[in-house]
Amino acid sequence: MGLQFTFHRLQVGIPRLPGMLFHFTINNPNPRVSRIWSYNFELYHVTNPQTAEIQFLGPLVANLPTLPDWLTDFHHGQERPCELVWNYERRHIQGIQDTRQDDVHFEIKGNLLVASDYSSGATANREVAWDLPQSSFRHPIRLQIAQSDWVKLLDDMKFTHILLHEFPAPEFHPAFARSAAQWKEAWNHHRKNEPDSALMGCFKAFECLGFELTGTKLTRQQLVKALLDKEPDSKQEAFLAILEKLQDFMHLGRHAGSHPSKITRNESEMILLCAASLLGYLSKQHTRASVSQLKP
Repeated sequence: MGLQFTFHRLQVGIPRLPGMLFHFTINNPNPRVSRIWSYNFELYHVTNPQTAEIQFLGPLVANLPTLPDWLTDFHHGQERPCELVWNYERRHIQGIQDTRQDDVHFEIKGNLLVASDYSSGATANREVAWDLPQSSFRHPIRLQIAQSDWVKLLDDMKFTHILLHEFPAPEFHPAFARSAAQWKEAWNHHRKNEPDSALMGCFKAFECLGFELTGTKLTRQQLVKALLDKEPDSKQEAFLAILEKLQDFMHLGRHAGSHPSKITRNESEMILLCAASLLGYLSKQHTRASVSQLKP
Protein backbone atom coordinates (compact mmCIF):
# COMPACT_ATOMS: atom_id res chain seq x y z
CA MET A 1 0.00 0.00 0.00
CA GLY A 2 1.74 3.16 -1.23
CA LEU A 3 1.57 6.87 -0.49
CA GLN A 4 -1.87 8.32 -1.26
CA PHE A 5 -2.40 11.44 -3.42
CA THR A 6 -5.56 13.53 -2.99
CA PHE A 7 -6.30 16.07 -5.74
CA HIS A 8 -7.71 19.48 -4.80
CA ARG A 9 -7.63 21.95 -7.71
CA LEU A 10 -5.94 23.33 -10.83
CA GLN A 11 -4.49 26.82 -11.09
CA VAL A 12 -3.05 28.92 -13.95
CA GLY A 13 -2.00 32.53 -14.44
CA ILE A 14 0.52 32.39 -11.61
CA PRO A 15 3.30 35.01 -11.67
CA ARG A 16 6.76 33.53 -12.42
CA LEU A 17 5.13 30.19 -13.31
CA PRO A 18 4.26 29.70 -17.01
CA GLY A 19 2.30 26.51 -16.49
CA MET A 20 -0.69 24.73 -14.94
CA LEU A 21 -0.42 23.92 -11.25
CA PHE A 22 -1.91 20.69 -9.87
CA HIS A 23 -2.58 20.95 -6.13
CA PHE A 24 -2.44 17.67 -4.18
CA THR A 25 -1.89 16.47 -0.65
CA ILE A 26 0.12 13.30 0.02
CA ASN A 27 -0.70 11.04 2.96
CA ASN A 28 1.22 8.12 4.42
CA PRO A 29 -1.36 5.55 5.61
CA ASN A 30 1.30 2.98 6.52
CA PRO A 31 2.91 2.21 9.92
CA ARG A 32 6.36 3.25 8.73
CA VAL A 33 8.45 6.33 7.98
CA SER A 34 8.68 6.90 4.21
CA ARG A 35 10.75 9.28 2.14
CA ILE A 36 10.51 9.83 -1.63
CA TRP A 37 14.02 9.62 -3.04
CA SER A 38 13.08 10.02 -6.69
CA TYR A 39 9.92 10.59 -8.70
CA ASN A 40 8.57 10.60 -12.23
CA PHE A 41 5.08 11.84 -13.18
CA GLU A 42 3.53 11.85 -16.65
CA LEU A 43 0.31 13.68 -17.54
CA TYR A 44 -2.15 12.29 -20.11
CA HIS A 45 -5.38 13.63 -21.56
CA VAL A 46 -8.18 11.05 -21.69
CA THR A 47 -9.51 11.83 -25.16
CA ASN A 48 -12.36 9.31 -24.90
CA PRO A 49 -13.48 8.37 -21.36
CA GLN A 50 -15.71 5.58 -22.73
CA THR A 51 -12.84 3.74 -24.42
CA ALA A 52 -10.11 5.05 -22.07
CA GLU A 53 -8.05 6.38 -25.00
CA ILE A 54 -5.26 8.65 -23.77
CA GLN A 55 -2.76 11.10 -25.25
CA PHE A 56 0.54 12.06 -23.64
CA LEU A 57 0.77 15.75 -22.68
CA GLY A 58 4.08 16.03 -20.85
CA PRO A 59 5.90 15.57 -17.55
CA LEU A 60 4.77 16.96 -14.20
CA VAL A 61 7.54 18.47 -12.07
CA ALA A 62 7.80 19.83 -8.55
CA ASN A 63 6.83 23.49 -8.25
CA LEU A 64 9.53 24.79 -5.94
CA PRO A 65 13.15 25.46 -7.01
CA THR A 66 14.30 24.13 -3.62
CA LEU A 67 13.55 20.79 -1.98
CA PRO A 68 9.76 20.65 -1.32
CA ASP A 69 8.37 19.33 1.97
CA TRP A 70 6.88 16.25 0.31
CA LEU A 71 10.39 14.98 -0.43
CA THR A 72 11.16 14.74 3.30
CA ASP A 73 10.12 12.08 5.83
CA PHE A 74 6.45 11.05 6.01
CA HIS A 75 5.54 9.55 9.38
CA HIS A 76 2.52 7.31 9.78
CA GLY A 77 -0.65 9.32 9.11
CA GLN A 78 1.27 12.45 8.15
CA GLU A 79 -0.02 14.62 5.28
CA ARG A 80 1.81 17.27 3.25
CA PRO A 81 0.85 19.56 0.36
CA CYS A 82 2.27 18.72 -3.06
CA GLU A 83 2.30 21.04 -6.09
CA LEU A 84 3.09 19.65 -9.54
CA VAL A 85 3.54 21.82 -12.62
CA TRP A 86 2.65 21.05 -16.23
CA ASN A 87 4.42 23.44 -18.63
CA TYR A 88 1.79 23.32 -21.36
CA GLU A 89 1.90 24.82 -24.83
CA ARG A 90 -1.04 26.45 -26.61
CA ARG A 91 -1.31 23.48 -28.97
CA HIS A 92 -1.91 21.18 -25.99
CA ILE A 93 -4.88 23.25 -24.81
CA GLN A 94 -6.24 23.44 -28.35
CA GLY A 95 -6.01 19.65 -28.62
CA ILE A 96 -8.04 19.26 -25.43
CA GLN A 97 -10.61 21.75 -26.70
CA ASP A 98 -10.93 19.94 -30.02
CA THR A 99 -11.69 16.55 -28.45
CA ARG A 100 -13.57 17.21 -25.21
CA GLN A 101 -17.36 17.01 -25.11
CA ASP A 102 -17.94 18.46 -21.64
CA ASP A 103 -15.67 17.80 -18.64
CA VAL A 104 -11.92 17.36 -19.04
CA HIS A 105 -10.36 14.05 -17.96
CA PHE A 106 -6.69 13.65 -17.04
CA GLU A 107 -4.64 10.62 -16.09
CA ILE A 108 -1.36 10.73 -14.16
CA LYS A 109 1.08 7.84 -14.36
CA GLY A 110 4.50 7.53 -12.83
CA ASN A 111 6.67 5.91 -10.23
CA LEU A 112 8.29 6.77 -6.92
CA LEU A 113 11.51 5.48 -5.42
CA VAL A 114 10.59 5.26 -1.73
CA ALA A 115 12.82 4.51 1.24
CA SER A 116 10.81 3.16 4.20
CA ASP A 117 11.93 2.55 7.80
CA TYR A 118 9.98 -0.07 9.76
CA SER A 119 10.29 -0.08 13.54
CA SER A 120 11.16 -3.47 14.95
CA GLY A 121 11.87 -3.23 18.64
CA ALA A 122 14.89 -1.06 19.25
CA THR A 123 16.01 -1.22 15.62
CA ALA A 124 14.66 0.09 12.33
CA ASN A 125 14.68 -1.93 9.15
CA ARG A 126 15.06 0.01 5.91
CA GLU A 127 13.48 -0.98 2.62
CA VAL A 128 14.04 0.86 -0.65
CA ALA A 129 11.63 0.01 -3.46
CA TRP A 130 9.84 1.45 -6.47
CA ASP A 131 6.23 2.37 -5.81
CA LEU A 132 3.30 3.80 -7.79
CA PRO A 133 1.55 7.09 -6.94
CA GLN A 134 -2.01 6.22 -5.94
CA SER A 135 -5.31 8.00 -5.36
CA SER A 136 -7.95 6.13 -3.36
CA PHE A 137 -5.52 3.18 -3.46
CA ARG A 138 -5.62 3.05 -7.28
CA HIS A 139 -3.09 3.74 -10.02
CA PRO A 140 -3.04 5.59 -12.36
CA ILE A 141 -4.43 8.76 -10.77
CA ARG A 142 -7.57 9.84 -12.65
CA LEU A 143 -8.87 13.42 -12.49
CA GLN A 144 -12.13 14.84 -13.79
CA ILE A 145 -12.22 18.63 -14.18
CA ALA A 146 -15.76 20.04 -14.37
CA GLN A 147 -16.50 21.98 -17.55
CA SER A 148 -17.40 25.08 -15.52
CA ASP A 149 -13.99 24.98 -13.80
CA TRP A 150 -12.18 24.35 -17.10
CA VAL A 151 -13.84 27.37 -18.75
CA LYS A 152 -12.61 29.56 -15.88
CA LEU A 153 -9.09 28.21 -16.43
CA LEU A 154 -9.33 29.10 -20.13
CA ASP A 155 -10.24 32.66 -19.14
CA ASP A 156 -7.35 32.81 -16.64
CA MET A 157 -4.84 31.67 -19.27
CA LYS A 158 -6.42 34.07 -21.84
CA PHE A 159 -6.82 31.21 -24.25
CA THR A 160 -8.37 31.75 -27.68
CA HIS A 161 -8.64 29.42 -30.63
CA ILE A 162 -5.23 28.79 -32.17
CA LEU A 163 -6.34 30.39 -35.45
CA LEU A 164 -7.40 33.50 -33.59
CA HIS A 165 -4.02 33.49 -31.87
CA GLU A 166 -2.23 33.44 -35.22
CA PHE A 167 -4.75 35.82 -36.81
CA PRO A 168 -5.92 37.91 -33.83
CA ALA A 169 -9.52 39.06 -33.55
CA PRO A 170 -9.76 42.52 -35.12
CA GLU A 171 -9.63 45.77 -33.22
CA PHE A 172 -13.16 47.06 -33.64
CA HIS A 173 -14.14 50.70 -34.14
CA PRO A 174 -15.83 52.11 -30.99
CA ALA A 175 -19.13 52.21 -32.90
CA PHE A 176 -18.89 48.40 -33.10
CA ALA A 177 -18.63 47.97 -29.31
CA ARG A 178 -22.00 46.25 -28.91
CA SER A 179 -21.35 43.91 -31.84
CA ALA A 180 -17.89 43.10 -30.46
CA ALA A 181 -19.44 42.30 -27.05
CA GLN A 182 -21.96 39.96 -28.71
CA TRP A 183 -19.16 38.21 -30.61
CA LYS A 184 -17.10 37.75 -27.44
CA GLU A 185 -20.16 36.36 -25.64
CA ALA A 186 -20.66 33.96 -28.55
CA TRP A 187 -17.06 32.80 -28.10
CA ASN A 188 -17.73 32.13 -24.42
CA HIS A 189 -20.74 29.99 -25.37
CA HIS A 190 -18.53 28.04 -27.79
CA ARG A 191 -15.96 27.34 -25.06
CA LYS A 192 -18.77 26.05 -22.82
CA ASN A 193 -19.80 23.62 -25.59
CA GLU A 194 -23.01 25.59 -26.35
CA PRO A 195 -22.84 25.82 -30.18
CA ASP A 196 -26.49 26.91 -30.61
CA SER A 197 -26.01 29.90 -28.31
CA ALA A 198 -22.70 30.69 -30.04
CA LEU A 199 -24.45 30.94 -33.41
CA MET A 200 -27.18 33.16 -31.99
CA GLY A 201 -24.58 35.44 -30.42
CA CYS A 202 -22.94 35.90 -33.82
CA PHE A 203 -26.37 36.54 -35.38
CA LYS A 204 -27.08 39.29 -32.83
CA ALA A 205 -23.64 40.84 -33.47
CA PHE A 206 -24.75 41.69 -37.03
CA GLU A 207 -28.41 42.41 -36.26
CA CYS A 208 -27.61 45.19 -33.77
CA LEU A 209 -25.04 46.83 -36.03
CA GLY A 210 -27.32 49.07 -38.09
CA PHE A 211 -29.02 50.60 -35.07
CA GLU A 212 -25.72 51.16 -33.26
CA LEU A 213 -24.27 52.99 -36.26
CA THR A 214 -27.27 55.11 -37.27
CA GLY A 215 -29.75 55.07 -34.38
CA THR A 216 -32.39 53.49 -36.63
CA LYS A 217 -33.08 49.92 -37.68
CA LEU A 218 -31.57 49.15 -41.09
CA THR A 219 -32.11 46.26 -43.45
CA ARG A 220 -29.03 44.24 -44.39
CA GLN A 221 -28.99 45.90 -47.77
CA GLN A 222 -29.13 49.38 -46.21
CA LEU A 223 -26.36 48.43 -43.76
CA VAL A 224 -24.07 47.22 -46.55
CA LYS A 225 -24.86 50.30 -48.63
CA ALA A 226 -24.01 52.60 -45.71
CA LEU A 227 -20.71 50.89 -44.89
CA LEU A 228 -19.55 50.16 -48.44
CA ASP A 229 -20.85 53.31 -50.12
CA LYS A 230 -17.43 53.97 -51.72
CA GLU A 231 -17.31 50.48 -53.25
CA PRO A 232 -18.84 49.53 -56.62
CA ASP A 233 -22.34 48.05 -56.68
CA SER A 234 -21.00 44.65 -57.73
CA LYS A 235 -18.87 44.40 -54.59
CA GLN A 236 -21.76 45.57 -52.39
CA GLU A 237 -24.06 42.94 -53.88
CA ALA A 238 -21.48 40.17 -53.48
CA PHE A 239 -20.83 41.11 -49.83
CA LEU A 240 -24.57 41.26 -49.13
CA ALA A 241 -24.97 37.75 -50.55
CA ILE A 242 -22.18 36.49 -48.26
CA LEU A 243 -23.73 38.18 -45.22
CA GLU A 244 -27.22 36.86 -45.93
CA LYS A 245 -26.03 33.26 -46.37
CA LEU A 246 -23.88 33.48 -43.26
CA GLN A 247 -26.78 34.80 -41.17
CA ASP A 248 -29.06 32.11 -42.59
CA PHE A 249 -26.61 29.54 -41.21
CA MET A 250 -26.43 31.38 -37.87
CA HIS A 251 -30.22 31.23 -37.70
CA LEU A 252 -30.04 27.44 -37.52
CA GLY A 253 -29.05 27.91 -33.89
CA ARG A 254 -32.66 28.74 -33.09
CA HIS A 255 -33.97 25.39 -34.33
CA ALA A 256 -36.98 27.35 -35.56
CA GLY A 257 -37.62 25.38 -38.76
CA SER A 258 -39.78 22.32 -39.26
CA HIS A 259 -36.63 20.17 -39.49
CA PRO A 260 -34.28 21.36 -36.68
CA SER A 261 -30.56 21.10 -37.47
CA LYS A 262 -28.07 19.76 -34.95
CA ILE A 263 -25.26 22.30 -34.57
CA THR A 264 -21.81 21.05 -33.60
CA ARG A 265 -18.79 22.74 -32.06
CA ASN A 266 -16.98 22.55 -35.39
CA GLU A 267 -19.76 24.56 -37.00
CA SER A 268 -19.90 27.19 -34.26
CA GLU A 269 -16.10 27.49 -34.53
CA MET A 270 -16.41 28.10 -38.28
CA ILE A 271 -19.11 30.75 -37.80
CA LEU A 272 -17.11 32.52 -35.08
CA LEU A 273 -14.12 32.82 -37.38
CA CYS A 274 -16.27 33.98 -40.30
CA ALA A 275 -18.09 36.50 -38.11
CA ALA A 276 -14.79 37.91 -36.78
CA SER A 277 -13.49 38.32 -40.33
CA LEU A 278 -16.65 40.05 -41.63
CA LEU A 279 -17.08 42.30 -38.61
CA GLY A 280 -13.41 43.27 -38.82
CA TYR A 281 -13.78 44.12 -42.50
CA LEU A 282 -16.87 46.27 -41.88
CA SER A 283 -15.17 47.97 -38.94
CA LYS A 284 -12.20 48.91 -41.13
CA GLN A 285 -14.55 50.27 -43.78
CA HIS A 286 -16.32 52.39 -41.17
CA THR A 287 -12.97 53.63 -39.79
CA ARG A 288 -11.80 54.71 -43.26
CA ALA A 289 -15.09 56.51 -43.87
CA SER A 290 -14.84 58.30 -40.52
CA VAL A 291 -11.26 59.42 -41.23
CA SER A 292 -12.11 60.68 -44.70
CA GLN A 293 -14.97 62.75 -43.32
CA LEU A 294 -12.52 64.48 -40.95
CA LYS A 295 -10.18 65.51 -43.77
CA PRO A 296 -10.56 69.14 -44.98
